[in-house]
Amino acid sequence: MFRAVKTNGFNLEPTNLQNFDSISKLISVVSIAFVWVYKVGIYLNNKIKKIKIKKHGRRAMSLFKYGLVFVAHALLN
Repeated sequence: MFRAVKTNGFNLEPTNLQNFDSISKLISVVSIAFVWVYKVGIYLNNKIKKIKIKKHGRRAMSLFKYGLVFVAHALLN
């Protein structure tokens, strides 16, 4: 979750928030969004289309990224 929140998905660093209440609310919303996107990624991997497995045995894309790409595409199109 740390990588997804910091640089690989939600990119929270540029917000420059300093108020504790604002930071708390932002983290709450982002946590809910993270769980939602992760669960979408799991669903897509299990029911729709499996993520390709590379030669070294790891997935080509994380479950989070898979869900994020799908949700972003659904919301923006």
